[in-house]
Amino acid sequence: MVRSRSLWLCVALCLIGCAVYAEGIGWRTDGTGKYPTATPPTDWAVDRNVVWTTPLPSWSNATPVVVGNRIFVCSEPDTLLCLDATTGQILWQKTNGYEDVPGFADPAAMAEANKKAAELRKQIGQTQGEMWKINRALKDKPDDADLKAQLAAAQEKLKGLQAEHKAASEPAYVLPKTYQINGYSTPTPVTDGQRIYALFGHGVAACYDLDGNRLWIRFIEHSASEWGHSSSPVLADGKLIVHILNMMALNPATGETLWQVRLPEDWGTPQVGRLGEATIISTAAGDIIRASDGKVLAKTLCRLEFGDPILADGVMYYMQNGGKAFKLPETDADPFQPQLLWQTSVAKDRYYAACVLHDGIIYCVTQASVFSAVDATNGQVIYEQRLGLPPTMYPAVTMAGNLLYVSSDKGLTVLVKPGRQYEEVGRLTLEPFRACPVFIGNRAYIRTLKGLSCLGQG
Repeated sequence: MVRSRSLWLCVALCLIGCAVYAEGIGWRTDGTGKYPTATPPTDWAVDRNVVWTTPLPSWSNATPVVVGNRIFVCSEPDTLLCLDATTGQILWQKTNGYEDVPGFADPAAMAEANKKAAELRKQIGQTQGEMWKINRALKDKPDDADLKAQLAAAQEKLKGLQAEHKAASEPAYVLPKTYQINGYSTPTPVTDGQRIYALFGHGVAACYDLDGNRLWIRFIEHSASEWGHSSSPVLADGKLIVHILNMMALNPATGETLWQVRLPEDWGTPQVGRLGEATIISTAAGDIIRASDGKVLAKTLCRLEFGDPILADGVMYYMQNGGKAFKLPETDADPFQPQLLWQTSVAKDRYYAACVLHDGIIYCVTQASVFSAVDATNGQVIYEQRLGLPPTMYPAVTMAGNLLYVSSDKGLTVLVKPGRQYEEVGRLTLEPFRACPVFIGNRAYIRTLKGLSCLGQG
């Protein structure tokens, strides 16, 4: 188990050229989803090898963050909690809503505005449902004048409701749209060992010490996506990096903006690495940014639809059908010209789950549980295997000890041995979860939709 700041800083890997460089503990712990020193449990269920389970106020997709004997988790819509890793006891919990941001909005006005926007969203949904029924009827009666008139009226009604909703949503304190599976608490917090930083999908960022004392809180900005925000904050070059509409570097001690640059909004969390003497940030949209000043070194190398990039040994990997790999220059000097190494043709589907790179092989899984092993040197598919798990495969592929853990959001996990041939060694069951499992020593921590579970054998 991580016991001190000096120990977890050893996660940073000093590789030649460009390296994974974890400055904090956050999304998938160091961003790779690999726990090589763990001795993980290989058998669990809701009633087997459960050390403890703690119910939490609501659900969340954020990955647990473990620091010493403390575990940080999130809960909808904007609560950050700290639990004791030994007992599962909740030590503290803090909300991070608009009402918690000093001077942000009058509570009464905020409540009324959000109520109006929610009612308009409901009416928009109902009208869209009516239009779907009319269009379905028109397939059988394409010349029906009455149905055409009904459709035209519904379209006009929808247009008016959308305009009204846009106007009602102008104030920053009106909650932005999000998808019900995404919510507002999907971003995973990150810690530097002294402070814990959280970002929520409604645009609020906050910082606490490990005892739960709030050090600062501020509103950043709203996502423009109707499906909400999911990208997690990271630490890079001594800065807190958040990326919604703009990538922003914040002073970790105060929350003050140090630099910002407009970049495409993404679902995936950036990777942090080293390029010679410079720290770089790579996004799922294929952008590479220098952390010291926000300079964009490369743009749109390959835009991932949903997942995260992989950065290892001076190579950027973007895994999906049509994904690519690029060799990066040895330094951040101009001209900055990454070299395309290959393009891959893995199963054509959505890749929600983040991938794992191990011993020259990239392991990835589609939303419908087609599991692939891809040669990292040339992008060739080594094998594809249908796992037969019920969709959707949201949790990232995770490696603990010498096994790959591949999970469905229904709580089912397949254990696979890494290698050039598919070898399944077991299947596990648990309550439904979308967060990534975290492995520390001989324990696994999984944030389920109901709570947090600590799993272990013996």
